[in-house]
Amino acid sequence: MGIFLKNESLGRIRLWGIYLWVLPASTCGAILALPLLVLGGNVAWFDGVWEVCAPRSIARLSHRFGAITFGHVVIARDAAQMAALREHERVHVRQYARWGILFFPLYLGSSCWQVLRGRRFYRDNHFEREAYGDDPAAR
Repeated sequence: MGIFLKNESLGRIRLWGIYLWVLPASTCGAILALPLLVLGGNVAWFDGVWEVCAPRSIARLSHRFGAITFGHVVIARDAAQMAALREHERVHVRQYARWGILFFPLYLGSSCWQVLRGRRFYRDNHFEREAYGDDPAAR
């Protein structure tokens, strides 16, 4: 029983360490989500992540936008997009857990590198390929 409690405590410490490592990115997400919440958006704590859905008035204006992740905060156009993109966005949550605040420049750098190679800025980005499940290195 003592070993179980020790492992459980170490797991909690590790989890809190990840939340602290990702906190700067999560703070950016919270700041961006705040106006949506003030305008009537919804927020839910789901599986360790704050999920924010834009209010209908905003959702109607953003047809090209599905969802975006900032640390442990996911902002989606609406609940349907949140449900449809949850698995994809959780990959980004894990990427933030791995890279912390470095995720921002690494993501941008990957996109710029793809453009320099004549590829697509978003879809060929290493992090997006991993999230979409079509990166052989992620398997």
